This record gives sequence, C-alpha cells and structure tokens, in this order.
Amino acid sequence: MMTPILSLNQVRRDYGDGAARITALHNATFEVYAGELIALVGPSGSGKSTLLSIAGALLQPSSGEVRLAGDTIGNLDNAARTRLRLERIGFIFQASNLISFLTGREQVQWIGKLLGLPDDEANQRGDRLLEELGMTRRANHYPQEMSGGERQRIAIARALMNEPELILADEPTASLDGARGRQVVELLATEVHSRNTAGILVTHDERLIDVCDRVLRIADGQVIEI
Repeated sequence: MMTPILSLNQVRRDYGDGAARITALHNATFEVYAGELIALVGPSGSGKSTLLSIAGALLQPSSGEVRLAGDTIGNLDNAARTRLRLERIGFIFQASNLISFLTGREQVQWIGKLLGLPDDEANQRGDRLLEELGMTRRANHYPQEMSGGERQRIAIARALMNEPELILADEPTASLDGARGRQVVELLATEVHSRNTAGILVTHDERLIDVCDRVLRIADGQVIEI
C-alpha cells in the first residue's frame, strides 16, 4: 500500500493548563497522498491554523503522531523542525509574505541559497519555475510593482524551490478577487498533480473546493471528510 505523504493519527493540541486549558484540535486523523490537493474548510477559530501549523512542523502536538513520508516529525526538536521545513515543505501564505526589497527572481533564488545550492543551480531552478508559472516577464519587478495574483505566483514558485514533498497553503486567495483567486488555486492544483507532491489548501471560499481532490471540514477542532 502506498505510504501517505502526510499522516496524522489521533493528533490533539491543547493550549494553557488546568482550568484555563483549551483544546484546539481533537484527535485529528487523516492522510494526504502524493498527487492530491486537499481543501481544509471550516469557520474562523475552528482549528484550521493549528492543524496546518502542526502539519508544517511549526507546532508540536500535545499528543498523537504526525508523519511526513513515513518519518515521525511531531517530536523533533526546534533545529530539526527548522531544517525539515526548509528541505521538505513548501509554504504559501495569505499575504504572500514576499520580501519588499527583493525582486521576484531574487525571492525564489534566496531559497536555493538557504538550501546550499550552487548559484548556477539555484538560478536555473528558479528561472524554470518562474517560466512555468508565467512570471518570467515580471521576474525583475519588486512586490510593490506586482498585482496580488502575481505576488501569489511568485509565492508558489518560492514554495516549490525546495522541491517539497508537502505544500501548505493558508488562505492564499483571501486578498484576491474571485477570478484571480480561482486562477491561483487552479495553478496550485496543476503543480501538485504534475509534480506528484501533496498539498493542503486552507480556504474560507467553498467556491474553490471543486478544484481540489478531496475536502476536509474542521469544526470545534474535529476533522471530518466530506
């Protein structure tokens, strides 16, 4: 049987202690396989951000098991989790989180430098991604010179630079209009499918879930597939 890229088994996350303890995630169990994009939907405060942070090794679970391609990652120390995020996971954020003083090309190439790639390899890999995502002509522009959709395309290229096993996208269309938001999600789905990686898209816009392969709904910290 194929090993899932991401596997959560009875994962729980608590905040605080004693009477002040709040459980943000209740025994979440699900798997994400290579080549599929999963939509994660639910109301504000339902636990979506907590779940995504645990899946991306930003938070440790209070209990339960988290695996990435079969490797247990929930109990890693800070240094190991930092390295894992750099080498194996791609993140796309709501506001793109681009660096204001770097051009589109430099945003992408910077990840190559962090990975320790030779300059030639980092430059070639970055330029291929920019071409693939239709951003070659905008590559030498700064974020403030780009549209919201263009900034998110650069963010996708940056997330793919480390050739990740898992891509996590947190409300990447929140600042875009409906048409541009759909273009971004369709582009993300295409990349996930063509690269045979796994992706989770957190979204409040259920008009976009038809682009995804499966849908998980979270409410009051409980995860169910719909």
